[in-house]
Amino acid sequence: MTKRILLLAASFFMLTGCVTGYTLVEPGPHSIDNLTVNANSGWNLVPGAGSGDRKNAQRWTRDGLLLDRMVFIPAVPDGEPLAVSRAKDAAMPVFHKDMLPNEIEELLESTIVKFFGEGQAAVSTSNLRPHRFGENSGVMFDINAVVTESPMYKGVVGAFIASDELYIMWYIGADPYYYDKHLSDADAIIKSATLASLN
Repeated sequence: MTKRILLLAASFFMLTGCVTGYTLVEPGPHSIDNLTVNANSGWNLVPGAGSGDRKNAQRWTRDGLLLDRMVFIPAVPDGEPLAVSRAKDAAMPVFHKDMLPNEIEELLESTIVKFFGEGQAAVSTSNLRPHRFGENSGVMFDINAVVTESPMYKGVVGAFIASDELYIMWYIGADPYYYDKHLSDADAIIKSATLASLN
């Protein structure tokens, strides 16, 4: 089990809590750049890019971003970060095509630290396990976060490398209740991820 205490702003879970302008994600195959996932019912696409999101990333929620969210970041090239820094002087950690599974865990954790910087949270990852995303071998792992003056959060992460690019997806929900409420559906979406056929 990988466990570390990380600096994390509570705003990681509180960004864009309102639901105005959300678009229903229709059940069935859904494309995010060249990543395809099989959506089940009840999810809403959060409009626009969030602060720090890569241009091709998407966020989904069912009950609002304060309570639950899914994040999809497709096709991160070798040598680039998972998120765009708000501060020009804050160097973001970057993905490397030869990263090992535990290094992908550390990349996600370090990205959160660098991007938000202030505030405190205890974050732990556990249960690193292999998973096959279509033709691509990858990993899944669990995440827990305790944020000051906020609910406890739990989640699940899936990631794989294809053509030297990283694909990473995660679900996180307030615990108790919201994490368990949507875990089964979110886990199925993450496990369904494949790369679209390029013609």
